[in-house]
Order: sequence, then C-alpha cells, then structure tokens
Amino acid sequence: MKFSLNILLSLMAVASVEAILPIHIKNYRFIKPSSPVNNATSNEVFYVKGIDYQPGGSSAYKSDSKTDVLSDPEICARDAFVFQQLGINTVRIYSVNPDLNHDKCMTILNNAGIYVILDVNSGNYGENLNRADPNGSYNSWYLSRVFKVIDAFKNYPNLLALFAGNEVINDEKDYAEIDPPFIRAVQRDMKQYIQKHSNRTIPVGYSAANNVQLRLASFKYLQCNSLDGKKVDPVLNESRSDFFGLNTYEWCSGSSDWTSSGYDKLNSTFSDAVIPLIFSEYGCNKNLPRTFDEVTDGLYPDNGLGKLFSGGLVYEYAEEANNYGLVDIDDDDGSITYKTDFANLKDRFSKVNNTIVKEKTLSNNTIYKCDNASITKAYPGFGTNNFTIPKQPEGITNLIKWGVNGTNVGKILTNYTVPTTFNYTITDNNGKKVDAKISYNKNNTLNVLKAAEDDINDTISSSTEASSYASTTTLSSSSTVRELSSAASSSSSSSSTSSRSSRGVAAVATVPSITSGLFAFLISALL
Repeated sequence: MKFSLNILLSLMAVASVEAILPIHIKNYRFIKPSSPVNNATSNEVFYVKGIDYQPGGSSAYKSDSKTDVLSDPEICARDAFVFQQLGINTVRIYSVNPDLNHDKCMTILNNAGIYVILDVNSGNYGENLNRADPNGSYNSWYLSRVFKVIDAFKNYPNLLALFAGNEVINDEKDYAEIDPPFIRAVQRDMKQYIQKHSNRTIPVGYSAANNVQLRLASFKYLQCNSLDGKKVDPVLNESRSDFFGLNTYEWCSGSSDWTSSGYDKLNSTFSDAVIPLIFSEYGCNKNLPRTFDEVTDGLYPDNGLGKLFSGGLVYEYAEEANNYGLVDIDDDDGSITYKTDFANLKDRFSKVNNTIVKEKTLSNNTIYKCDNASITKAYPGFGTNNFTIPKQPEGITNLIKWGVNGTNVGKILTNYTVPTTFNYTITDNNGKKVDAKISYNKNNTLNVLKAAEDDINDTISSSTEASSYASTTTLSSSSTVRELSSAASSSSSSSSTSSRSSRGVAAVATVPSITSGLFAFLISALL
C-alpha cells in the first residue's frame, strides 16, 4: 500500500526533534518549527526565556578592538555552560564587531540550544542613529555598518531576531518628535537588505525606553501598517516593526506585585498587538537580592501576561557598577561566581511552564491602523510626521542593491569539535566549586528547514537518500496514534506559508545521527 505525499508530510510534521531551527512570526507570536518540515499543524509558539548579555558593559566594546563578546570560544563555552545551568534559551547582545569572525561562538551557542537576539548598533560614533540628530546620522556610512552586521550573522540559524534601535525615542528634549520616522526608515532599509541578501527572513524590531506613556505611543506607531485599517499599505508594512520590546523595571522584588507594578494594565494596554511583544530588559534591583517573582507571578503564566507576551530578557548577565549582574566575573582570571540573584532566577525559570500553543490556532491578522490621534493621546508631541517615512538616500539604495561586500559572512561550523570543558572556575552562590561540563543535544545541530514539498520529493528520489533522511528524523516520545491520525488527515497546505516565515533555509547543512524505523518504513512505502 502506498502512502500519499501529503500524509507523509503531515506525519513528519509531528516529529518534533527540538532542533535549533530559524524562528518566524505569525500574528503576535514567535513560532519555532517543530521539525524541518515546518508545518503549522505542529509548530509551536516560542517563549523567550533569556538574559541580556554584554560582559564589561557597553563601554567594553571598541570598534577597533580585535575582540568582542562573541569572538573568544573559550569564554563563549564558559558562558554557554552558565546559560544552560540558568535554564535559558535566548541571549540579547548589544554590540558586536561585524568584521570579526563569530563562527565558533555561534556554533557553541547553537549546539548548546541558545538563540541570539542581536542589536545592530553600538555606542560608538557613526554606529548608531543619533537621537539628537537623526537626519544627519541617517546615512550610508551608518547603514553600511548595520548591513555588515546582517551579513555577518544572517546564516546562523540561532539568530532569532535583530533590534534596529534601543531607547532611541525618549522623553528628552524633542527626541520623541523627531526620531520615530527615522526608526521606521532604518527598519525598512534592514528588511530590504535582508530580502535581497539573505536566504531567510529575519525579524527586525525595536526596544523601547522605560517610559510607560512613550512606549505605548512608540508601539502604536511602530506596528501600524494601514492608513484605513482595512488594507495593508506596502510602504508602511515594509517599515513597521516585526516585534516590539519593552524595557521595563516596574516590578521590584519584595515591594511590588501584579497590581502595584502595573502589570495588571499591560494586557489591556497592548491587547491590540498584531506583532510579538517581549520584555527586552526587566529585573528591577531596588531591593537586593532579587527574587524575580515577576517571572512566575507576572510575565509567563497564562493568568498573567503569558497569553499576550512572549517572555523576556533579564538585565543582566555580568555584574557591573549598576548592580544588575547575575554573576561576578573575576577580571584577573575570568572565573565565574554565581550571585544569589542567579540562584533565585534559576529557581523561577525552572517553574515556568507555558501552555503549548500551535501555530495553526493563530489567526493571520496583521493589519493595524496608523492612527495619529491614538498615538498622540498616549504621548502628546510624538512625531508621526503623518506616517511619511524619510526618503532613502541613494547611497543606501546602492548598498541594498549591490551589498556591502562584507568579507565576513558567518556560518555554523560542521567540522568544529565544540568544547565540553573550559579553563575557568565556576563557583556557586554558596562558595562551592561547580563541576562544569557543557551538554550538547545532538538535535541542536539539525538547522535546515525543509518546508517545501519539492524538497521532500528531492529527498525521497532514491532509496539511499530516503534512508539518509530517515536517519535524521525522530518522533517525539509524546506523539500518539491519535496525533498521527489527526496529522495524517491534514494537508501539507497547512504548512506555515501564510505566516511571516523563512523564505529558505539557514545556510547550514548539518544533521544529527538519529534513527527512526517508522520514518524509514514510511518513506520506503512511498517508493
């Protein structure tokens, strides 16, 4: 008896392997493919459970330095172990040098199961949109740097998303009036560059300042894509944020709760979101040590913000002068000591248990009206400029057309033996030395999407290729006969073509050695 190709596709869609596959977006959710087939029937909503990561602070990054936070594999291995112990799946990185090679560090993070959200700017002159002079700083020199960052990281499947700006729009002087259109201009340019020079879509978003009224106005402005609320305007859609981050420090351990922190108002305030929402920074340190009760009592639970927000990033990894660190890093020998904050956050993260939400249950609604009255009501003086976006200078247009000719285009390494140990000492918050060894799930090296039906046809074109593909796929232990039957009745047309998903694969081709007699049988049945 021959199985149909559609049935095979559906069966493969439920074969969740917990691989590190490129994240895409549908409506107000991040979506993680459940398998290389990338089928909406089994794909699930992805919740960011992470931290902000920039050891040494913003001042530690120098554009002329030969190092950055992702250039030393020994340090990356050390910190990847700490990330695993903390129980996170994502880190946010504020500044990188696009001219340095990051392959080893990104491979370590990928294989360790860690996604990266990356800021494309730095605090150095000419490497950011100057909020005091957006018109003067919006130029091809600045965008060439942004595009080099995209080139350097676009092929890493664990690059979750890019931040086009961080707290550019704020309440000082006239910044809220003059900056907003230029944020949209940069987002437009980044998305055009990705469309032209990347083989997959990479979400582009914005991280808003910790100002309740201003961030609401910024959100309404940056997610809108329609002048009449009925049809999408292509120009506005191209410049909108794909996701939105809130830097928020309202919930302080020991002195705040659901109501006093203002969390109780966030669900209603942002209820009209049609793009994903995350906390891009959180973790008030008014009272130390922090207990992070906002994690289990506010941000993640379904009866909190979990049904609207997609998690967040705790500020921050390494202790600096501002006392937000989760770990102390010894300046002399690079050893790590966990703070009590680390132990408390680890405990909270271990209790996060989000309800599984399938991509197919989400609507395709992405229309949001650009309403000047609503935006200025939230923050008087906010500059919408009648939703006109600054014209793209010819120099930037040419960069998008021809590329920046960056010689540093990263890739996940398939011939690199990732380290399991490192020459640094790890000590817990009680002074006990930690037996440090990184664990790698071999499924994390499965990074290639096979979303198209013709990819499957290519795969099963010979018995040798069929056996090879079967060896890369495994059924989740939770799969049941009922799930298989249900999936088999679904058409392959339920794959995530209607969402803002990857246009292709992340440019890596490494697969784990996992056997599955069921898939070998199914594929052989087709031959």
